[in-house]
Amino acid sequence: MTEAPEKPMTEAPEIGKEYLQPKEEQNIADMIATILQHLKKTYPPGQSLRQFHPKMHGFLTADVKVDPNLPANMRHGFLQPGQTYNAWIRFSNANTRVSDDHKADLRGMAIKILDVPGQMLEPDEQMPHAQDILLVSYPTLMSPDVASFKKNIRAICGGFGSMLWFALNPVNWPALIRTLQSMKKTKNLFSLQYFSVSPSRLGTPDQAVKYSAIPVSQPTIVEQPPKSPDYLRDNMQQELDLRPFIFHFLVQFQEDAVTMPIENPCVEWKSKWHKVAEITIPVQLFNTAERNQAGEQASFSPWHSLPEHRPLGGISRARRKIYAAISAFRLQNNQNL
Repeated sequence: MTEAPEKPMTEAPEIGKEYLQPKEEQNIADMIATILQHLKKTYPPGQSLRQFHPKMHGFLTADVKVDPNLPANMRHGFLQPGQTYNAWIRFSNANTRVSDDHKADLRGMAIKILDVPGQMLEPDEQMPHAQDILLVSYPTLMSPDVASFKKNIRAICGGFGSMLWFALNPVNWPALIRTLQSMKKTKNLFSLQYFSVSPSRLGTPDQAVKYSAIPVSQPTIVEQPPKSPDYLRDNMQQELDLRPFIFHFLVQFQEDAVTMPIENPCVEWKSKWHKVAEITIPVQLFNTAERNQAGEQASFSPWHSLPEHRPLGGISRARRKIYAAISAFRLQNNQNL
């Protein structure tokens, strides 16, 4: 099932509506070509990692329980009152290369909710009834539109010279500032709030929302081993050796199409957050070779989604094709041993 966005915007935007951006399809095709060329140069056969969020801290089992008293306007898709799902959660660093956890970085929390009834927009080949929710530890993106996203991708994939040229251009300084603001040091991944950044549909065309996961349990492991480059994984394992950990899963409604735009994910929405579910990460031993392999083989995309939760906006439309191309390349390259 597909839903075409509106024509290019010529009037004031409306709640819940998408608007095509100039040269969008060509810009997306260019980004895919740039990324795949970069991956082919970077990773030999059998060793491909993700272009985005390649360093995995842990691939965790979890339960997602929907609020039993959910209001009627929120009862769409997987958000059915009292329903409980099994899930996988992948925590990661956003740096395009695996790096030391002591460095400031954006952190990721990718949730895969399992056995969700219904036909997905883009089924996960390994888990075809999985609903994915991709979150990061900052409420906005660095790129306001597809054209800017393309410039950022070219700079990232082009090496030091391309990054230097990008950084010297004042036009790109807002993106650089947003990137630096999003990169923070942390002692414990369970201490952070995570955001979807880009909006999604919630059931009906006049409802658009953003997602968030906020910790409810208080982390107990806060001291980082001074010499370990992987202390975030170590601390998370120590936490889950002791007790379960709980996040609240929230939605935030678009209330104004101008001040809370769909086509510009650099703008943070200011509407109220509503709790719709609870995520429980049980006590578990996740830092094993078998679990780590499963996490590396797992594929995540915001388009692994029911139509009721359709991703919205130009960046989301770009991610649909980019993520599919990256995943296909990675899985194929890792099989060519």
